[in-house]
Amino acid sequence: MISVSEALHYIVIVSAIYFFIITVINIRFIEYLIDPNKKWIDEPFNDSVSVLVPARNEEDGISDCLRALSIQTYDPIEILILDDRSTDRTAEIIKSFADSDPRIKMISGSEPPEGWLGKHWACDQLFQEANGDLLLFMDADTILSEGTVAASVHESNIRKADLLTVMPQRIATCITERLMFPFLDWIVFSGMPMAYAHRSSNQYLSAAFGQFMLFRREAYKRTGGHAEIRSNPLDDFTLGRITKKLGLTWVLYQGTESVQTLGYKGDIEAFRGISRSVFPAINYRVSVFILFSVILTSLSFLPLATLVASVLLNQQSTELLVLSTMSLGMIIISWAIVCRKFKHSVLAILFYPLSVAVIIVLAWHSFITYTFGVADWKNRRILGQKIRL
Repeated sequence: MISVSEALHYIVIVSAIYFFIITVINIRFIEYLIDPNKKWIDEPFNDSVSVLVPARNEEDGISDCLRALSIQTYDPIEILILDDRSTDRTAEIIKSFADSDPRIKMISGSEPPEGWLGKHWACDQLFQEANGDLLLFMDADTILSEGTVAASVHESNIRKADLLTVMPQRIATCITERLMFPFLDWIVFSGMPMAYAHRSSNQYLSAAFGQFMLFRREAYKRTGGHAEIRSNPLDDFTLGRITKKLGLTWVLYQGTESVQTLGYKGDIEAFRGISRSVFPAINYRVSVFILFSVILTSLSFLPLATLVASVLLNQQSTELLVLSTMSLGMIIISWAIVCRKFKHSVLAILFYPLSVAVIIVLAWHSFITYTFGVADWKNRRILGQKIRL
């Protein structure tokens, strides 16, 4: 009869093989949003674009965001920035850009009604003011390369996309981010078969990123928009799932050459910011959370523990050593590919067990704060979440 240890080793090798194969295949099946080999920059465009940016206490990054938007060459375009009752210099900075660029307009946001999360209410207010055929939702800490809007409209038209989104390049500024960002890119890039995901109608085979979501207006209205998910903190992934559920066309690109997202303001804010998305990402399901914790812990630590025990105690069987060596090798290779592709430090490969340890602690923090109703973000409580078995 197989032992628990052997069973875990077999689960780990199967998981490692899966992540390794998906990583290698995805190298071919995720395209860069901006491709220098494509000659699209001078083509005429007919669709009008509304860039929609909610901003709450973003004085540290909003200037970079607006400066990047002001050099976009796409036309016709309007850039709507909503000041979500900021208490810092955010409104002042937005106004200075609006005064010098007629395409930029500042909107003063109102307090969210009961049952609404602040960002979702801000996005809904932006939508009500938008005139574009295409709606580009962005975060205020996002920086676009020149030509990104034009490239996204071109690709959206070619692929007939109802929602085009990108995996951005994440700029790490603290230890928590340097540990977390490689894992976040790895779990998406190495966990989701991109080619199949683009063909499949399975809503959970999707990923959307709030830093850059380009909707066709009618598609956004069909999803119900942010009003439909007014109390769900995971707005980007949830809107992506609704898009696929409705049979609309979802397209994911790699945005490391076109979309950058700035880091949080220190380790504590980074921890809390990522924490608010983890438990919602698994739909508040306790069983999935426990399974996720067990598999991720085993995948990251069991091969290492087996090899270390073999060296120090010489007590492991040859079969388990082979399984552990193969598992560890495939995990390291998949991490190396992701770190290279998304421009993370090569040192992240060596510290991946520490990254996983932090994400597990962070996941438990997310689970506990939502279970006891104390999750919050930017001084606003996140309420109304239903915990499921």
